[in-house]
Amino acid sequence: MTRPVTLPTREGIQSALTQLRTEADCPVTARALAERVGLTNSTFWRHFPDIAQQVANDRRDRLRQTSETRSPELANQSDDHERRLRDENTALRAQLELAVAHIQRLTIENALLREQAESVAGIRHLPPP
Repeated sequence: MTRPVTLPTREGIQSALTQLRTEADCPVTARALAERVGLTNSTFWRHFPDIAQQVANDRRDRLRQTSETRSPELANQSDDHERRLRDENTALRAQLELAVAHIQRLTIENALLREQAESVAGIRHLPPP
């Protein structure tokens, strides 16, 4: 059983949100607001989904505006960086698939060679009791 949680008022949450917005350099997160009012993130979302969604939407909008207002030079650099990371990720995934295939092949070969070695050595396996 969980302990009872004392929920803050909506006015208390709004004042905490206002304080966070004045203090923070970046957009406020729902998690930071929940911590400020003394709740866990999941409890905050469960009891105040409208406020949490509003904070998440505001953060998303502000981050989108920030990315749109950055200089074209900086945007191109970040786009190039993202493209390089995607290409590297694709190459690493291909290498990983190849490594998995090699491990599977080696496992099968090992089992076959072990069976051959045991039959040549005359090893017999006893049935389980």
